[in-house]
Amino acid sequence: MTVTDRTTSSPAGTEPAGDHVHPLAPGWRRSGLIGVATGLVSAVLVVGPVLAAWAADPLSSSDGSSATAVGASAWLLAGGAHLGVGTATIALTPLLLLGVLVLVARLGAREAMVRVSSEGEWWAGLLPRPLAAAVGAWWAGYAAVVGIGWVLAANGPLPPRPWTLLLPAVLVPLVGLGYALRAVGRDDPDVLGPRLVLPLPDSIRRSVGPGLAGAGLLIMVGMVAVLLAVLLAWPRVVSIQSDLAPSGVGVAVLLAGQLAGLANLGLWVVSFVAGPGFSVVEGASVTWDGSETGLLPMVPALGALPQPGRFPGLVGVVCVLLLVGAGMWVGRRAVATVARLARLRTKLVVAVSSCVVTALAIGLLDAVGGGSLGAYRLSSVGAPALEMALSALAWLVVGAVLFVLRDAWRLRR
Repeated sequence: MTVTDRTTSSPAGTEPAGDHVHPLAPGWRRSGLIGVATGLVSAVLVVGPVLAAWAADPLSSSDGSSATAVGASAWLLAGGAHLGVGTATIALTPLLLLGVLVLVARLGAREAMVRVSSEGEWWAGLLPRPLAAAVGAWWAGYAAVVGIGWVLAANGPLPPRPWTLLLPAVLVPLVGLGYALRAVGRDDPDVLGPRLVLPLPDSIRRSVGPGLAGAGLLIMVGMVAVLLAVLLAWPRVVSIQSDLAPSGVGVAVLLAGQLAGLANLGLWVVSFVAGPGFSVVEGASVTWDGSETGLLPMVPALGALPQPGRFPGLVGVVCVLLLVGAGMWVGRRAVATVARLARLRTKLVVAVSSCVVTALAIGLLDAVGGGSLGAYRLSSVGAPALEMALSALAWLVVGAVLFVLRDAWRLRR
């Protein structure tokens, strides 16, 4: 049987008869080619705009190979790699662009598994051997493109740190593959081996969906807040844009780069709401107490940062209420996953577990997306992931528990 059509499959592990197998026939060869194609499409999404901006810049004095190297570095950075600039490190991954790369990997992995036999024994308790071979070939093809990108970037002005290549070469395709296999598992649970089915307690399994939804809600609210701040500070934003004086394709690339980092800025807002705040450069931070500014990078969106000064004490109260409200929303979705008349303890466990998932999600995303934009004053940019996650967790749990207790009170009336 196959992943997409179990009624028209060939026996386990077989391929079309004949001395020569067509490379596009279902199997590991086709999957390997799709892996290469997936990597190339992913790279073109980032390298293409860089080359277009370079070609449209009349003042550019570098050759095409340097622009290609910078584009390859940007692609690897979008996948989570860290770039080196002398002794400094650039480690700010644009999360929305990372999400696009994961989506491309998911689509490629899904295509690589089309009409591949899902019969036979599991390989290492994970997947049927024909399907495991196809998935392995797909990943090998994708990783080969990442390797080529590393070779190109290593000879450019922004060489990647070798150990960080694990993220674009392993994590991105692995997450994309996980999403693709999730859909396969829903259609045919027997395809997934016992090692791919985690023996999670029922309360933890129920909490994953509401918890991830809560993380998405917080990041979405943060991104909306950033867009509103940009609109309110539009004259300052436009002034920085004018100082940079981009032209033609450069304007589009600059805008796309800022949009790619919108989720990162949204997490900065979440950290501010949670209490720890965030910093753009050393000495320039924004917390409940107020805003301190310094010499900022020439990024138009940063013109929306609050002006220096202290904030009213009411700001902290509003932030706490926002997080408690988000916790109640998460608790409501969590309680909806259990029986209406389930025990209070069960509802509390699911609701609190969902809040933990939310905090872990935003903490991990900030750890991947935050980091450094250079040396000295730019060596630490963004929000403190651990502090943000713990602080947000505390207020989310308060909101979730309040909702569960309110729900229990309503049932007893």
